[in-house]
Amino acid sequence: MKRLWPLLFLLGLGAALAQGAGGLWTRTCAVCHGEKGQGVRPYPGLQASAPLFATPEGRRYLVLVVLYGKKGEAGLMPGFAQLKDEELAALLNHLRVLLQAKGDPFAPEEIAKGRGLNLAPDAVKRPEKP
Repeated sequence: MKRLWPLLFLLGLGAALAQGAGGLWTRTCAVCHGEKGQGVRPYPGLQASAPLFATPEGRRYLVLVVLYGKKGEAGLMPGFAQLKDEELAALLNHLRVLLQAKGDPFAPEEIAKGRGLNLAPDAVKRPEKP
């Protein structure tokens, strides 16, 4: 099993097996964004985020949002930097599946690259559309 962990994380399943990505999603995200990412008023649905999973800039933005939060029209989304890289990768992978978004699964190393920036939520900006 120890040899399978790197492969499972690449598939976005490592933290899901360790803790249950669906359960983690329910505890941290679904209260505002819904069980399927559809949104819970006044908080937005996340369907418009699907294209972000397929571009490097979009992926970086998603990592920064889960780490540092985001200030938006509906208020302030908190960051979840207290969670492990594996947990945040599992959350983003769970969302990718919910949205049926194109793009590779997130790996914990991708989350780790965003740490240490100490960004304020209003400094996290969505990339411009091409």
